[in-house]
Amino acid sequence: MSNKIFCSNCGNQLGINESNCECGFSMSQLEKKEINDKLATINSNVLIDNQLRVVTTLSNQDLLDNYKLDRLYVSSGMAKDDYEKKVNFLKLDLLPKINNWTDSIQEAEKKVAKDKVEVYGRVIAITDFVLKEFFGPFSVKENGLENFVEFRDFGKYKLSETIFEADLNFSDIKTVNFGSIGNDIMSSVGNTLSEGSFKELSKKSQWSDSDIKTVKTEVGIAVAGQLIAGVGNMIGQTQQAIKNVRVADKELNEKLKGISNVINALTIEEKEIEKQKRLYDKSDVILDTCYVKVLKPIVDELNADPIYLDYKVARKPFDNEQETIKIDNELLNTKIKISFWSCLLKTKNQNYISGWKKRIIQTGKVDRYKELINSLNIKAHKSLNDFKNFETQKTIEFEEFEKINRRTLKTIPAISKNAKDVIKFAGVLKQVKTNITN
Repeated sequence: MSNKIFCSNCGNQLGINESNCECGFSMSQLEKKEINDKLATINSNVLIDNQLRVVTTLSNQDLLDNYKLDRLYVSSGMAKDDYEKKVNFLKLDLLPKINNWTDSIQEAEKKVAKDKVEVYGRVIAITDFVLKEFFGPFSVKENGLENFVEFRDFGKYKLSETIFEADLNFSDIKTVNFGSIGNDIMSSVGNTLSEGSFKELSKKSQWSDSDIKTVKTEVGIAVAGQLIAGVGNMIGQTQQAIKNVRVADKELNEKLKGISNVINALTIEEKEIEKQKRLYDKSDVILDTCYVKVLKPIVDELNADPIYLDYKVARKPFDNEQETIKIDNELLNTKIKISFWSCLLKTKNQNYISGWKKRIIQTGKVDRYKELINSLNIKAHKSLNDFKNFETQKTIEFEEFEKINRRTLKTIPAISKNAKDVIKFAGVLKQVKTNITN
């Protein structure tokens, strides 16, 4: 058994033989064993077959050690035969092994990306519950919930970054298991994407400044693909037009240095992926365990309260109005091709409607927008002023609705007696964020 686990109440690191956490919670031996077993499983998990690296490294060394041209040859034909043996070993033995290893790393990278989506999705779902459902969307400063806003934004940003880097799509995300938090997570993650948060976050200047793509081109999988392709092309060209065997062999040896660099890079990539797998699996276990222990009973209690359920039904139109506002704002930030003469010949309002139609088609939000405005029995805005007036009016109405209803909601036991425990859950999110970023 490992020496360190974590507290199921606050997420803090805890010794396996310690009885009490600094948060004041006391864990049973059975609970500590269950957590320890989960962490042991994480640490023993093998994501990439170690033999792929071993056989590739041995094959590369075999090529370097045993496939060299002699210093002297009786005939050029013998030199060419040795060169062709070297080329055939490279093409038929080493390169397929590198390709298999590379494919395995790419598959593992996709798995880890989905693990990241799971963790960040849980963070979004938990903060969404705290900010939107438990305390209310306009009660951040009143209840000192700025840290939950920070964690929510962190989750959304990292989720978007993960999707961007790993080239995931929504179908990939749908296969992610969010465990005890349940299916509601898909609503939160789905809204994050459908409201354009991902699209906007993916444009953040920090991403281009961090040179994510450049790093992947220079180190790791992309390097392997490029160098392997380069070797294959060079071999094909050289064997057809070979005049000087030693010149060809010198060129090939230069390429082999690159292959050795690729093997080193893939080794580093493999270790990093394995490390990240354990890191995110542990973070997921912390979130899931603490959620079940602390928040799930509160969520269940709240969802069983008739006053809260009536409030949820009454709030639905306001939620739909806010979603239409988010879609309209997203459309304003969507670039489209426009005609100078078309703009010149149309009025300001005509240009707004024409651009709006192009943008909503481009973003794929036509059906959802129609569904929303039909449920609200309203029509699409005819001008930018109409939209901005609608946004201002409906936001004020929503704030007033929340102000009135929160007075009652604050008094129901599910909220009044659990507020401190919900606020303290920020400590769990802090532990997870620290675990991921350090």
